[in-house]
Amino acid sequence: MFNLIKIFFLVSLLSKWVFCDESNNSNYNTNTSNTTSNTTSSSISASTINITESINTDVINVAVRTQRDVSKPIPIDQVGVAGISLNSVFDNQGYTADSLAELTNLLQLGTQVVLLTLYWNEFTSVWQLCPAPFPQNVTYYLNSLVNVTWNNNTYLCEYGFTTNDIMDTIFEYLQSSNTVFNVYFMHLLLNLKSIHYEKSNKTIDLENIYAPNSRTNIIGNTTLYDTVAPLSPYIFTPDVLESYQNSEANSTQSNYQQFYAQSNYTFPSLDSVLFLEVKRLLVNVVNNDLVDSRRVYSITLRDRSNIFFNNTMPSTTLDTAEADAFCDRVLNSANDIETFNNLSLYTHFRYVTDNNKKRFTMKGVRRYVKCGLSPVFNASSYQVTNDSFAQTSNQSYYPTANESLLDVEVAFEAFIPYNFWSFAPGQPIMNETTRGNVLSSDANVAYKCVAMNPDGWTVEDCYTEYQYACKNITSPNDWFISTRSRRSYFDIDNDACPDGYNFSLPRLSIEMAALYNVIKKENAEYPVWIDLNDITISTCFVSGGPYAQCPYQKTVTTKKFIRMIAPSSIVALVILFLIFLENLFRKNQLQTNRKKYWKKVLSEHYAKHEQEGVPS
Repeated sequence: MFNLIKIFFLVSLLSKWVFCDESNNSNYNTNTSNTTSNTTSSSISASTINITESINTDVINVAVRTQRDVSKPIPIDQVGVAGISLNSVFDNQGYTADSLAELTNLLQLGTQVVLLTLYWNEFTSVWQLCPAPFPQNVTYYLNSLVNVTWNNNTYLCEYGFTTNDIMDTIFEYLQSSNTVFNVYFMHLLLNLKSIHYEKSNKTIDLENIYAPNSRTNIIGNTTLYDTVAPLSPYIFTPDVLESYQNSEANSTQSNYQQFYAQSNYTFPSLDSVLFLEVKRLLVNVVNNDLVDSRRVYSITLRDRSNIFFNNTMPSTTLDTAEADAFCDRVLNSANDIETFNNLSLYTHFRYVTDNNKKRFTMKGVRRYVKCGLSPVFNASSYQVTNDSFAQTSNQSYYPTANESLLDVEVAFEAFIPYNFWSFAPGQPIMNETTRGNVLSSDANVAYKCVAMNPDGWTVEDCYTEYQYACKNITSPNDWFISTRSRRSYFDIDNDACPDGYNFSLPRLSIEMAALYNVIKKENAEYPVWIDLNDITISTCFVSGGPYAQCPYQKTVTTKKFIRMIAPSSIVALVILFLIFLENLFRKNQLQTNRKKYWKKVLSEHYAKHEQEGVPS
């Protein structure tokens, strides 16, 4: 029997080793604070996440993820994002590999837009990062730092620093963040310019100096497609869009899809792109300043199949002055539903960029995102005061008042809380049962529900009675607020809103602007309840009322259940088999003879000592 126990122990260890090996080599780490991918596939991990591991997630990460989740039904051309122009990095670091570390950090901070300027070198016919050509009569090492001059401007450029380095850095970020919990949709915006010269007798010397040689292709690619090709597994291409538009015409549509089907240009929802098409990035030429000449770059069919241009995808890029005027129109209280519908249906991919003459401010950025614009930070430095930085950064370094932050990475981090169209800066509050840790023994208190305030969404006590927002089921910019009715979040049911409306929340910035407009027109009082809470799981904000389930809860599918019980089932079968073998081999001849012998001895003993009656 002792041997049987030892065998059972060894079999148990073996089963654990065999069946746990696969789970230990999972493609994705479910620790949401440091999730990385170990695969080169662009497929997003479909495994569910244990949300309890993210209880201490930074406020910013929760806000980013929540804004993404509520925007899932929205077409990608309407989803608000924020990002940086690499010019702001190169202005400080030079066109060198040193800028890659800063790009990596900016991506990890949540940059969802990267604006990249590419230069078509008419001397060598390649796309390059450096705004000036390299003289070919000088021998360079790949890591040579060279001061090159063109059009009376001098630039610090590293000879071997190419577009491939930028694409590889973005690819590594996309790969490492390719999980259900951390996946976001990015925009790679291209600004095309020429290194141009007018061919004449006077430029013969220039042609000799900058003529291509055997190392020309080291510093760039000959086509736009080749330039972005390292990102191809993740790119949402014009071909993918065309396929979607063809299939959408014959599919059953949700209320949101029916509304946006009225648009002059239909795009798939964020949810479809990320989780059905499994794409992470679109590449869009937002500005084409190529000089028309005999040596100008000719866009190829392969370029058009993988990259969007203005004639294949409409977009708008405004400067700060134009953006201010745009926001004045959008946030005008005289607007009606039709105004907001036109913005949602007939304007697409709305960006605003700044420059060193007029930089973004926190207040300005906040206004831009509220009126439906996506800010792209393009200046080389920003003014950030000590107070505002201290409220938004975990770093030990604080700038003095009005100090210029030459490190754009630090400035962007300080601006992050102002980049959300949804949550107010510093929201959502987490790990609090009550505000100020005040708990009354005779009253229910639960800061788990979200309400609208003048500066965005805030977490409020679910038991407090506020006015609440009702949205038209078929028209997402049509809102109703009853100024005579106040309810706690828990008491807002299906009968709380008029027919054709339900208790809901804004899912993009234009809907939010329309709701602000109604609140002002109806003289409603803030806060106003919207349908969003983290009642079920802390930091997992969901819509659908107080009983809505977090999509990231750890669930057990049939397949997973079989995998879970398989080891114990096999161990049980092995044990039964061993018991059967033991019983089988116990019946040997020696044991049989022994039994017969003792049976005979006992029979003879009873025969000799047979007694009558009951012994006294």
